[in-house]
Amino acid sequence: MTGNLINGDWRKARLFGPIVGLTLGVLALLILTTAILVHRFDDTASAREQHMFERGFAQQLEELDKVVATQVDWDDAIVMMDHRRDAAWIDFNVGNYLHTFNGFTRSFVVDGDEKVFYASANGERAGLDLYAPFRPIAAQLLPRIRQAEKARPPLVLRPGKDNIVIPPIQGNTVTRIGDQTYIVIATLVQPDFGKALPKGARAPVTITALPIDARLLGIFAQRYQLDDLKLTAPDAKSNGRGNLVLRDLSGRPVASLVWTPRRPSAILSEQLLLPLLLMLGLLGLVAWTMVRRSGIVISDLIASEARAKHLAFHDPLTRLPNRAMLFERLHSLLATVGSDTSRLTVLCVDLDRFKEINDTLGHHAGDLVIEATANRLRTACAGAALIARLGGDEFVVLCSSGCSESAEMLAHRVLEALSRPIQSEYGRLEIGCSIGAVIIDRPGVEPTEALRWADLALYHSKQNGRGRLTFFEPRMDQALQGRRSLETDLRHALANDELFMVYQPQVDLAGNIHAAEALLRWSHPERGEVPPDVFVPLAEETGLILALGEFVMRRVFADTGSWTRLRVAINVSAEQMRSPGFAAAVARLAAEAEIDPSRYEIELTETALLSDEPVTAGNIGALKRLGFTFALDDFGTGYSSLSVLQRFSVDKIKIDRSFVSCLGDGGESEALVDAMVRLAKALHLRVIAEGVESEAQRERLASCGCNEFQGFLTGRPMGLREIVELAHESPGAAEAEIRKSA
Repeated sequence: MTGNLINGDWRKARLFGPIVGLTLGVLALLILTTAILVHRFDDTASAREQHMFERGFAQQLEELDKVVATQVDWDDAIVMMDHRRDAAWIDFNVGNYLHTFNGFTRSFVVDGDEKVFYASANGERAGLDLYAPFRPIAAQLLPRIRQAEKARPPLVLRPGKDNIVIPPIQGNTVTRIGDQTYIVIATLVQPDFGKALPKGARAPVTITALPIDARLLGIFAQRYQLDDLKLTAPDAKSNGRGNLVLRDLSGRPVASLVWTPRRPSAILSEQLLLPLLLMLGLLGLVAWTMVRRSGIVISDLIASEARAKHLAFHDPLTRLPNRAMLFERLHSLLATVGSDTSRLTVLCVDLDRFKEINDTLGHHAGDLVIEATANRLRTACAGAALIARLGGDEFVVLCSSGCSESAEMLAHRVLEALSRPIQSEYGRLEIGCSIGAVIIDRPGVEPTEALRWADLALYHSKQNGRGRLTFFEPRMDQALQGRRSLETDLRHALANDELFMVYQPQVDLAGNIHAAEALLRWSHPERGEVPPDVFVPLAEETGLILALGEFVMRRVFADTGSWTRLRVAINVSAEQMRSPGFAAAVARLAAEAEIDPSRYEIELTETALLSDEPVTAGNIGALKRLGFTFALDDFGTGYSSLSVLQRFSVDKIKIDRSFVSCLGDGGESEALVDAMVRLAKALHLRVIAEGVESEAQRERLASCGCNEFQGFLTGRPMGLREIVELAHESPGAAEAEIRKSA
């Protein structure tokens, strides 16, 4: 007896000793490795963070240089700032522009004798005494500017547009004035195309100052992911914090940017302490359990493996098979299709109003709906080969040996079962579902392909009103492939400049052409003419609309920049107006093309204004300040609202062609058109009718008070050469030519 006890203890010791030794060795190795790694992580992270911010700050200065150079390196700047010293022009293009779009709070212009003749503060013109604090730092920057100006090759007057490509001559530094630290940039005013030259040996120089304030620090911190970024005195103690000393041109420290460096060691220490302790306890427990209850452990492992296998193939909420089991089962069922005329029906079931319930009542209510749906599917599809939850609110039902009639009967049972309200603690919940079905009757179909076909059919059920069953047809796949092919062709056309513009005249009662609407066209080498109502919605769905819109703006500005009499209307989508950088992009394109914004009218649909997003309002406000006007297109077809017209200061409304086409029928359209014209006049808005195709329509519109027209009667869309030639005809001849083309 004693021998057995001793023998048992010895075996336990033999089993326990190695486990304890292994446990302690592993823990020691983990602790040592962790200590080494966290120390190296700290050093590496701090060095990389410091290097990244130093390079980033230098890059930020370069970007600010380019922003200022864009506004002063062009021929108009030479004329307005050197020849005329037009303060209003400098206000708009330097003081106000740099403050509005880039945050510069101080802007000055000094002449060739280094005397200041313009000053602005926060975008508004100010007294010249504002320049006094900046004079010392300007005195350091200007000699370098003048030296580079003197070394520059001689400028030659070039009346044409032969770009002389003069590199910007600039200098920047950091200085502290009062209690504010500034980034100061000195930029020589230079021509770009050589159409105007400085009147003296030395051109004016702009001195612009951007404060390093909370806004700029916030931008730096967000861009470079720095924590607690602050501006301090240059001699302040960093106490282990990251530190970038800002120096002026003489190398004297001006200020310091300090931040709290990220310490991976602290994070790792906090995250690894508990796992290490848990690992020690776990290893001890495992060792004790293996010695004391090895048999039970083995049984538990077998049971755990079974549970894990079940969880791996079942959804924990509904206890239905999950995606993994669905693909495994679908693969085996598809392998039998075709033998002995067997078929397989795949149903994709998706709840119609689940998102509203989940968003309004919460995830718990959503879980109740999913559980109730699973239970109803079990009842309605009792004879199915498999009922699985694919994910979210989508389920899949597999039925073998099915024909279209039996599949349709099964689907209608599911529609009926899921259309019944669910009584829950949240009250009566209405759901419903849409179903896409495919019957597989030939071998060789892959599971992913079968599910894709059913999902395509489900997509069509959703598109056609929901709460219905749709069987997959090959044309659905062809339509999807065709859409993808068209998207690829559109990307290629945009990249290879295959799109072009046409212009449709807008005339007054006398037949005089006073404006033209720019219309985008696409002539595909194989598809032929692709209508805009096909490729424009596709561009909006695929995210190409911003690139497409920039192409239109650039092309229209290039085509019409030299026009002096005609106004130009340009269509802009809601997606463009919701883009944060849209107004700045248009301003940049307008500056590059040297166009007069007051001759351009942006046409928007009502849906672009209904969202009332701050970004949309900001873009409209910025463009109106630049001089662009706005017209409300397709007026009367959407949610027309007086508040929209007033809130966004629309300049013009455009009566939709659907109302114009019904004029003369004696219906409600004439009264509606008359009301629209009266509304426009009451709000002092211009009004134009589109889609005018007959003299009777034009006469009826004129009797209502509408004096501007656009349509096939007054001129079809035409190329640039045709619209230019037509616009230079006398009014009578122009109208005759337009009618002939119509």
